[in-house]
Amino acid sequence: MRVVVIGAGNVGFTSAEALSKVHDVLIVEKDASKAENAKALLSASVLHEDGSNPKVIEAAIKRVDADIVLSAVPDDAHNLFICLMAKRIKPSITAVACLRDPDFMIGTSREGVDLLISPELVTAEKMERLAVLENAVAYDRISNMGVDLATFRVDEGGGLVGRVVLDIEKPPGCCVIAVYRGEEAILDNETAEIRAGDRIRVLGSPEAIDAFNRIVGVGKEAREFVVLGASAVGVEAARRLAAGGKRRVVKIIEDDEGLCRAAARELEGVAVVNGDFIDLSVLRSENVQRADAVIAASSMDERNLLACMAGLRFGIRKIVSKYSNREYEKIFLYAGVESIIGYHRVIHNEVTKNLVLDENAILAVESEDELFFSAAIGRRSPLAGARLGDIGMPAGVRVAAVRRGGAMIYPRMDTMLLEGDEALVFTHMADPVGLSRLFGRGAPTEL
Repeated sequence: MRVVVIGAGNVGFTSAEALSKVHDVLIVEKDASKAENAKALLSASVLHEDGSNPKVIEAAIKRVDADIVLSAVPDDAHNLFICLMAKRIKPSITAVACLRDPDFMIGTSREGVDLLISPELVTAEKMERLAVLENAVAYDRISNMGVDLATFRVDEGGGLVGRVVLDIEKPPGCCVIAVYRGEEAILDNETAEIRAGDRIRVLGSPEAIDAFNRIVGVGKEAREFVVLGASAVGVEAARRLAAGGKRRVVKIIEDDEGLCRAAARELEGVAVVNGDFIDLSVLRSENVQRADAVIAASSMDERNLLACMAGLRFGIRKIVSKYSNREYEKIFLYAGVESIIGYHRVIHNEVTKNLVLDENAILAVESEDELFFSAAIGRRSPLAGARLGDIGMPAGVRVAAVRRGGAMIYPRMDTMLLEGDEALVFTHMADPVGLSRLFGRGAPTEL
C-alpha cells in the first residue's frame, strides 16, 4: 500500500520507520533538518514542504495515489485538519491522526478521521498497570486479541522460588511463555525450576495477569502512588490510578504552576503539589519515600532519570519511567531502573498493529530480537492438523496462544492446530528461514 506521513518528528519518523518495512511511504516535512534526517535514515521518499498546506496535502496524495495518510505534526488541531482535508481530496483514503492531548480524542466518522492514535494514552495505561502490578517489570497489551503480556521478577523468598513451571497452579486463561535467566531466554520452560532473580513472561487475560501477580507474592498491596510531572501522560496515569476502585492515595508533583492548576481542575481524588520533583528536599517534604510506586512522567528524559535516581536512593520498591530519546534506554537500565517505557516503541507498536495490513499483528517487545505476531493457519499450512508437540519448531519460536472461534486457547503439547485457527507466536532471536518454512507469508517482515 502507499502511505503519506505528514511530519517527521519523533512520532512521524517512528511511524514511517515501521510502515516503510511493508508499505511505500512518502514523508512530508517542512523542517529542513528533519527532512534530511528522514531522507538519510529511512527507506522512504521525502517531500520538503509544509504538510498543513491543503495544496501540499493534495499534491502528496496525488503524487503516490495514497491509500493512507497519517498526520503526526506537533499540533493536534492541525492533525485533525490534515485528515479532514485528505478525506475531502480523496474520500476513499484511510485518514489517521496521531494525537497528544486526550481532549482531542473525539469519535471518528467516515467523513472525518478513520483512526486516532494517542501514544500518550497508551503510555499512561502501561505506566498505571506497571504501578499496580507489584511484581511486574514490563507490561504490554495486545488489544486486538484481548490479552495482556506481563514480565514478573521473582525475588528471594517469593512464592515461586524452587518450583517447576509445570507445577505452578496458574490461573485459568494464561500461560508462561518464557523464563529469563540473565541473558538466557527459556521458551521450552515446562520443566524449568524458578530461581530468585528470574523474570517470567506471562500471556493471558487481564484478570489472569492480576492473579499471577499475586501468585508471585505480594507482601504489601500497592496503594500509595506519586506521579512526577503533570504532562498529558502524568495526568492520565494519575486519573487511572485514582479511578482504580480501591482506597488509593495518588499525588502529582509538578514545578510548573500553570500545569498544576490545570491538573487540579481536571483530576478528582488526586493531590496536586507545586514543587520541583528533582529537588530532594521537596521529595522528602512530600514523603515520597513512603510511596509504593513512583511514576516519572515528565516530558524531559533528563528530569525523569534524575527523579528515578532519587527514588532509588530513597529505596522505593517500584519506579516506573517513560523516555522519549532512544539512547536513554541503556542509561536508565544502567542506573538500575528496570520498568521503563520507550515512547518510540509505543508508537511503533500502535502504528504496526493498526496499519500493517498483511494479516500480521506485530508487537515488538522489550528487545529488538523479540516479536509477537499472529498468523492464520490455512488449508496448506504444515501446521494444520498437527499436534503442537509433533511440530519441529525452530529455536526461539513458541506458539503462545491460539484463537479459535472467538475463544483464546493456551495450547499444550497435545493440542492440535486446525485450519482456520489464528496462532499468536512469540519469537526470541528466531531464524527467519525456519520461521518462513512454517508460517510462509505469515512470518513477519521484521525478521
